[in-house]
Amino acid sequence: MSRGTRATILAGLALFSLAALLVGPACGQHAASQTQGAPQKLPEGTTWAIPLVLPWDEQGVKGADWSGLLDRKLDLARKGKVGETRWYEFRRENVMYDRTGKPANRMVTQGRIMRTLQREEQPGMWRERVEWRSFSVAQTQGPTQALALQDVPGAVGVGFDFFPTQFDYINIPADFSRTGNELTGYLMKVASMDVAGFDAIKMAVRERFGGAVQIGQTERTPRWQQSMQIGKATKEGEAGRYQLGELVVSAAGITRRNGEPCLLLWFSADGNEVTQNVSNEQMSMRMRGTEYFRGEMAVSLLDGRVVAGELFGPLPWVMEMGFGGQPSTEQPTSGVIQQVSLWEAPAR
Repeated sequence: MSRGTRATILAGLALFSLAALLVGPACGQHAASQTQGAPQKLPEGTTWAIPLVLPWDEQGVKGADWSGLLDRKLDLARKGKVGETRWYEFRRENVMYDRTGKPANRMVTQGRIMRTLQREEQPGMWRERVEWRSFSVAQTQGPTQALALQDVPGAVGVGFDFFPTQFDYINIPADFSRTGNELTGYLMKVASMDVAGFDAIKMAVRERFGGAVQIGQTERTPRWQQSMQIGKATKEGEAGRYQLGELVVSAAGITRRNGEPCLLLWFSADGNEVTQNVSNEQMSMRMRGTEYFRGEMAVSLLDGRVVAGELFGPLPWVMEMGFGGQPSTEQPTSGVIQQVSLWEAPAR
């Protein structure tokens, strides 16, 4: 796979992210060593003075019963058969906060997804059909108001074909105009980015390490040199821009989910620059901010599929909004805490 193709594999989990990964060693000893010596100037966009002390080192496990499991390479190739269907629940909750950091209101997007294997186009890599079977939105006017989810008309059946090396993670190839509303279509587009992003992280790690990954292996990508344009959901034009900071993806350990053994992947990014400019007949919204997130995901060691994943982090911002054609004014909220969750669920 070419380096240019790899640059399209990793999609950004929070609002929008797409990155080519470069490998870099990281371990607890390396993190500790950076606390010694003269103070060093932090690179632009860096939040933490030292990297996370990762819970592993380079020593092999003693004892045959454990070493066979923990020291071997773990295959992440996708296995399956044509027509195999999996169901997932998705939820994104954005908690807006004021200038003191207290919750002001919240927005939730939630839905159910059906994924169907179509054909294995490369060894361990399948083309899939991803289709929304439900999608709903809720917005509160205060921090304690109960959420009242409302189904989005036209959302059922919106879908796209997904193949990791031939996919636009930023501008998802689905007909979001079926929602009939630019803002609602945009929310659904962001949710689709989130869904595809978990798979992108798994595929990038597998590709970098030659089809299998070992606990303790870590990839890093430096900060993007320029931002990427985000197209509008239901019509032509620019809805925003995104520039990713340093991204780290690590094979953190082994876990289990739904009775299956899974590889646990940990990821983080900070200093991600975000702008948005979205409007419809009722309102307009402009935002610029800086995003930070960390998350983890479980990948089945039986067939290589993503079983579950979660992301969490703040996005401090300056936001301006206008309603009913009135001029935009700066809002009292100063950012949002994002939580994105995806998990496999029984068919129904």
